[in-house]
Amino acid sequence: MNFKPFKLAGLLLSAALSLTAVSPVLAEDRPDIVIAVQDNPPKLDPVLFSRNVSLRTLYNVYDYPIKINFKNNWLLEPGLASSWERIDDRTIELTLREGVKFHDGTEMTSEDFVFSYGPEHMSSEDSPGFALTRPYMGTIANVEALSPYKVRITSHAPDPLLEQRLAGWSSQIISKAAFEATGDWDKWALAPVGTGPYKVAEYVSGDYLLLTAHDDYWGGKPPFASIRFQIVPETAARISGLIAGDFDIISEVEPDQFATLESAEGVSVIGGAIANHRVINLGTNTGWLADAKVRKALSLAIDRELIADTIFGGKIEVPNGFQWEAYGELYLADYPGATYDPDAAKALLKEAGYDGAPIPFRTQTGYYTGELLTAQAVADMWRAIGVNVDLQVKDGWGQVLEQPIDAAFNGSINMNYPDLLGSLWPLYGPTGFIQAKANTWSNDRFEEIGKILETEFDLEKRKALHREALDIFHDIDPPAIVVHALGMFYGIRDGIKWEPYPLPYMDMRAENAGTVN
Repeated sequence: MNFKPFKLAGLLLSAALSLTAVSPVLAEDRPDIVIAVQDNPPKLDPVLFSRNVSLRTLYNVYDYPIKINFKNNWLLEPGLASSWERIDDRTIELTLREGVKFHDGTEMTSEDFVFSYGPEHMSSEDSPGFALTRPYMGTIANVEALSPYKVRITSHAPDPLLEQRLAGWSSQIISKAAFEATGDWDKWALAPVGTGPYKVAEYVSGDYLLLTAHDDYWGGKPPFASIRFQIVPETAARISGLIAGDFDIISEVEPDQFATLESAEGVSVIGGAIANHRVINLGTNTGWLADAKVRKALSLAIDRELIADTIFGGKIEVPNGFQWEAYGELYLADYPGATYDPDAAKALLKEAGYDGAPIPFRTQTGYYTGELLTAQAVADMWRAIGVNVDLQVKDGWGQVLEQPIDAAFNGSINMNYPDLLGSLWPLYGPTGFIQAKANTWSNDRFEEIGKILETEFDLEKRKALHREALDIFHDIDPPAIVVHALGMFYGIRDGIKWEPYPLPYMDMRAENAGTVN
């Protein structure tokens, strides 16, 4: 069985890089492949959803102005922009690649950049893309086309992370002409037009997403004629389908299924811990979860190492705080990891006056790898300190997020780019999902810290603010409990070549995927 754990190193920045070589084009007898997944995105425009299933599929439909090289320490490299230059602390100028074709055959120009970041698509409060993009792109004040292949982007205030924003989620470029021709957000969101290596051919909600090769792709001809992301909710059905040859790749392989695949011929398991933390979010507005002492007690009661070792076979890690080593100089190596102390947890419950009232805990069966097993283990650990846990198994996110959320509920957070503003802030900040949608937590000082970080360039000041934000998140007023690094494991058939990244992206470009004899 083949495991490839991810090593996340510090991010290296590049202000202007030369074009990278394109991988050789594969033979014309390209296969059609089927990837069995637990779910697909509800909409296909990246400004509408940032769920793991959106990242997985849409990375193949769109490109970013700046590209993250996940195989080279998260290095920033040319994407749709062949080079870029920082003009000042608020301004960056992009030189665009010439000859980039959208899926409809039209050429990408600077006008598409202006439109993608403009009011119709994301920057107006009336736009459906406004809410999700504010944590990522909300600092941008103006996008100006200087020429057909030159763009100037200006932020509202000094922004130390402009480059990272242009390499992160919701910065993808769409076709202005195709969007305007569609004339309807709902229709567009099911059949969008990007520049990526694959184009949307068919989308059936709740069933499958079919992508076909975009052979005019600027990065080289795609290695597969088509990719069908087929929803197969049951892990066992995905496993049996892979072994039978019905599927070429399957996602979310549960740890207890590793042995089954290991003993089967012609398949293997790849993957490992990614740059995503599995968390248990907490509805802090009402009930006992409104008391920070109770929330801290729940955290102290969890034996994370036991979960990592028994449920995941030691193939994932327990992080020291909500951060990653990929933060580079911002990483706080001395920050303490979570403590397992059930006696201290019991003492906090007693101090809080907890009376044994039920505390709901909402989970799904397998949206995340090992989700139900982990939820059951956590519930048992909470019961061991005297908490009356009401474990509720829900069918889909609609039920998990049903209002009011007076419960603990499973979630995860990706590192969109290596900084607190690219991970913790987009979810828990004032325009993030937890505050703006779930309405389960807010903290004035946390919001102040995020606003300061948006304009602060000084490294030592950023590190101090980062530490304070982690203290709030973990100890002072926790909105969630970090449980472990998210493990993403895939089953893959012999003859198919594909390498997972340290994010949910399933990159099927020629440089990362193909076939082998």
